[in-house]
Amino acid sequence: MPRKKKKKTIDWLIQNYMPFFEKFGMNEGNIIRHHKSWKENRPDYVEDYLWFIFNHLLHENGHQSEDIIGFYERNEIIYREMISFRRRIEGKKANEIYKAYNRNSVELAIESNADIGVEYDFTIITPSDCEACQHLTNKIISKKEALENDTIPYEKCARKQGCVCLLSIMPRRDENGRLIFI
Repeated sequence: MPRKKKKKTIDWLIQNYMPFFEKFGMNEGNIIRHHKSWKENRPDYVEDYLWFIFNHLLHENGHQSEDIIGFYERNEIIYREMISFRRRIEGKKANEIYKAYNRNSVELAIESNADIGVEYDFTIITPSDCEACQHLTNKIISKKEALENDTIPYEKCARKQGCVCLLSIMPRRDENGRLIFI
């Protein structure tokens, strides 16, 4: 007989996510007060409230960010928490969030390396236990392809936990192995 899931409470949310909330200037009192008004016209599922917070943080990060690198760095933190929650608590793959995470990581890499003066592409790093991606192991793709974010077949991932493929910056080298400068 399958185990019945225990209903999550606002106390569970505070206990498990307070360090994350604090990174964004949220405190326990604000979260509890907002939750009381949030749940007035909807079922009280703390998981739904957390999804609301995740999406609200992504939205506000876009409006309040003053620098592009900070924007991508904060998005990365939010996406990681979303992926972890989807996988650990909901027991789902989170591939659609992971796709957004990879796109954000590429944007961050491009912005962070804008002044390095070296030409670069991206390489795909794949796990050994996913047949859908084995042919992509160490494949080099252009910045444009990395931004299009459709080389990795996220929806076909065979891993129980979901996709963990990464895109990593790869400096270009000439035939003698020397970096190619812009």
